[in-house]
Amino acid sequence: MNRCYIKKEVNRLKKKYQSNNPEVIARGEDIEVIYSPLKIWGMYTYMNKNKVIFINSLLSVPEQNIVLKHELGHAILHPKSECFFSDATNYLSKIKVEYEANLFLAEFSIDDIDEFELNGYSIDQIASKFNVPKEIVRLKFNI
Repeated sequence: MNRCYIKKEVNRLKKKYQSNNPEVIARGEDIEVIYSPLKIWGMYTYMNKNKVIFINSLLSVPEQNIVLKHELGHAILHPKSECFFSDATNYLSKIKVEYEANLFLAEFSIDDIDEFELNGYSIDQIASKFNVPKEIVRLKFNI
């Protein structure tokens, strides 16, 4: 799956549900989201013909939101898979399905801004503006 396809898929979902809220989109796509204390950050699974995302309820709300977007990426891009989001090291994963879910997260979280708008801003500042980890900013802008 290439970057353009993932970006189009994110835009299609946001337009279809007229929302950039991942919970609204998950509900619209019949994906159950369960918040529960977990030893990992989250996971996506396909069981009994149902798509289910588990989010660690012990994470901060911004972290839960990031994990939800990543796991939503799995549900949309890899619907019959089972994927685990262990911790922050997941952002650096080179495993294809994890990389693609991180791209989904990046496209979902960071609005399109051009190179001109990026000039003068550090990766930390951009990450702070969009409330995402620095690794996701690097992924979005291929830096």
